[in-house]
Amino acid sequence: MLVKGYSLPRVVERDDYAAIRDRIIGLSRLHGLRPDWVETTRRQRFLLLWDAGGRVAARAIVPLYPGETPQLVDSLEEGLAHLFGDGWLKD
Repeated sequence: MLVKGYSLPRVVERDDYAAIRDRIIGLSRLHGLRPDWVETTRRQRFLLLWDAGGRVAARAIVPLYPGETPQLVDSLEEGLAHLFGDGWLKD
């Protein structure tokens, strides 16, 4: 199911913040979630994903420089797998 006017990026580079962000936004829309970027530091952004009932479905830290912190990317991928499925960042 695709949202009108939006398609998921075909290739997501694990060291590219914009590609990771776009993937999260696209998958959130497909799953009926609303992403809310609530806090930003120099190195990372804190993300809340809200469900249709107004509850927080997930919290995540998204690194702004994922190439420098691959362990945070791994943690992000594992942390959102319950919503988006295993390998959501690779597909």
